[in-house]
Amino acid sequence: MDLSADGSLRAFADVVRTTLENDLDLSGAFRRLPATTVPATGAIFWLSNEAFDYIGWSDVGAYIVFTAEVAPAKSGVRLRLDAWMVEEGDRLLLPGAEAEIAEWRAPEVIHRWVNHLLRCITTVPGAFGTRIAYARRTATGTPKEIWVIEFGSEAQVQVSHDGEGTLLPAWAPGGRIAWTGFRNKNPDIFIDGSPYSSWPGMNTGVAFSPGGDLAALTLAPDGNPDIYLLDGGSGIEVSRLTSNHSIETSPAWSPDGRRIAFVTDRGGGPQVYIMNADGSDQRPLPLPGSYNTSPDWSPDGQMIAYQSRGEGDRFAIWTVDLGTGDARPLTSGRTNDEEPSWSPDGRRIAYTSAKRGGRKGLWVMDRDGARARALLQDDGDYFTPAWERVFMAPSEPMPGRR
Repeated sequence: MDLSADGSLRAFADVVRTTLENDLDLSGAFRRLPATTVPATGAIFWLSNEAFDYIGWSDVGAYIVFTAEVAPAKSGVRLRLDAWMVEEGDRLLLPGAEAEIAEWRAPEVIHRWVNHLLRCITTVPGAFGTRIAYARRTATGTPKEIWVIEFGSEAQVQVSHDGEGTLLPAWAPGGRIAWTGFRNKNPDIFIDGSPYSSWPGMNTGVAFSPGGDLAALTLAPDGNPDIYLLDGGSGIEVSRLTSNHSIETSPAWSPDGRRIAFVTDRGGGPQVYIMNADGSDQRPLPLPGSYNTSPDWSPDGQMIAYQSRGEGDRFAIWTVDLGTGDARPLTSGRTNDEEPSWSPDGRRIAYTSAKRGGRKGLWVMDRDGARARALLQDDGDYFTPAWERVFMAPSEPMPGRR
C-alpha cells in the first residue's frame, strides 16, 4: 500500500510487493493464494486490529495475510511489514516490522523480516541472506571458477580467479570457501585462494566437520583415492578413514559430526555408504539403483539427498529417510538433475538441472520436490552447488589424532 500523497512511491511499492512474494515462494513454507483472492468485503484500505476482516479472509481460505505499507520519510522511505494471523484474529509482533530506510535496502529488510517470520511460525529461521557457492562456466570453452550468490538475490560474485579451472566448492569456518583447483598443475585444496591441502596426487572433495576442527576429503598419496581426515586449521593429517582398492570420494558429515556419508565403487558401481567419523562401521545405504552419488546430509540429520542414474542414463535427485530406509525420487524427466545441497534451514534443496536446452542451471526445490524453479536465467553453466553451513562447537577428537 502506497501511503504517499501523490503516488510517487508506487514503483517502490511494486518492488516491495514482488520481493515479498518472491521470498514467500522461495521460503519453502508458504503457498500463496491467487492475487485476485480477496474477501467479499473487498481489498484492504485501512489496517488495524479492529478493521481487519479476519472472518472474510478465513472464508476465502487464507491462514496468514501479509501486508506492506510504504510512506515518505526524512531519511528515505518508511516501510512497514505485517503478518495477520487469520485464525487467531491478531497480527504477529516481529522484529524489524517497521523502519526508515534507503529505497535500495528494501530487499535486505524484507529478507530479514521473512527469516524472523519463519522462526516465529516454525521455530526455525529462514535461509535468506545465506549463500550458495558453485562452480560456473560463463561461456563454452572457458574454465570453471567459483562464484557465490545470496539466497533471495540475483547478484553473483566471483570468488576464484585461477584461470585453470576450479571445482567442488565447500564451506569452511568463518564464512570462507574451499575448492579444488589446478593452479599448481595438481588437484589441490584452496581456502579463499590460499593453499590448504597439497599432497602429491589427488586432493579433492573437502568437507569440514560441523565444528570446523576437522576436514574429510579424498587423497591419493599412494595412487588410490581414499577418505582422510585432516586438521581443520593446519591441514595436517589426522587419520586415514578408508583403505580399499576401490575409489572412495564425496565425504559428507552428519549434522552431529558423528558419521560421514561417502561414495565408493567397492561393490561394483558407485554407491553411497555411511561410516562413523573414526572410519569404523562402514556400510552401504540400502538404495535402489546401481549408480548413486553426491550425498548431502539434511540439517536435521534425518535424510540424505543424493543423485541416482536411472533410465536412459539420466540423473535424478532422490532422498532417503535414514530412520525408515524409504528412498524416493524428487525429480524426474528427460533432463539430468544433479548435485543436491540442502539449505541450512532444511526446507529447500539446491541442485543443477539441464532443463534449459542442455545447459546446466542452478535450481531450488522444496524438500519434497515441489515448486522447483531456476534461481538464475543467464547463459552460464552451473556445477556442484554448496549451500552455506553453520559451524557449531568443535566436534569430539577422533581416535588417533596427532
